[in-house]
Amino acid sequence: MNKFRKAVILAGLLGLSGAAYTLQAPQTAGSGNAPALEEGSILYAELSKTVDAKKAKTGDPVNAVLLADVLSHGKVVARRDSKLVGHVTEAQPHSKEIPESRLGIVFDKLILKGGQEIPFVSVLLALAPAPRLQVESMSAPSPPGMNPASTQPQEQRHYPTPKDPSVPVAGSSNDPSRKDMDSIVHAPSDDMAPSAIEGISLEKSADGSNRVAVSLRQTVKLESGVRVQLRTGSAKP
Repeated sequence: MNKFRKAVILAGLLGLSGAAYTLQAPQTAGSGNAPALEEGSILYAELSKTVDAKKAKTGDPVNAVLLADVLSHGKVVARRDSKLVGHVTEAQPHSKEIPESRLGIVFDKLILKGGQEIPFVSVLLALAPAPRLQVESMSAPSPPGMNPASTQPQEQRHYPTPKDPSVPVAGSSNDPSRKDMDSIVHAPSDDMAPSAIEGISLEKSADGSNRVAVSLRQTVKLESGVRVQLRTGSAKP
């Protein structure tokens, strides 16, 4: 009888310990899950290396760096300078036989500074040229004992006022790509049209799931430093 009672107690203890492990196991497994990007998030990035349709092949890696923090559900999930990894989806150089040059790139992985990876689906929304460095001209130092102000001409010079800078227009008000861009949330300091790079436009890919860079005048070449704007999610552009 004592042996039977001991067996019942032992079985009960084993059952309780198993239940406790079952309750704790999901919490332990879930603690290491990577954060996810909210669908529809806007990512601003800069290409790390030049991608040339004349040299690139489908599947070649494409790298970029985030220019701004990425929020998801009100929380920062990726900091500025985090890496973006993608690949070339199509590459067609310009030629007399085939004047239309095409270059498709897609980003599908975000690498955080700690090495954690976040997979995602992206759609290319806009391109902008790499910012140019502006070097201010420096005047030669004045001779000793001379007042720099006295070397300035007494006559006031008048320079022509520059006209408004010509900004590439995405298209007319009836252009579907222009309407699509109206709903895009731009960065406050650097708004981008679908393509602000001269001679390059953005058109839908063959399967309609993304946009590709297209040019009828030259081979598409996206230089290092070119700005890209992406939207997360699987929705068609």
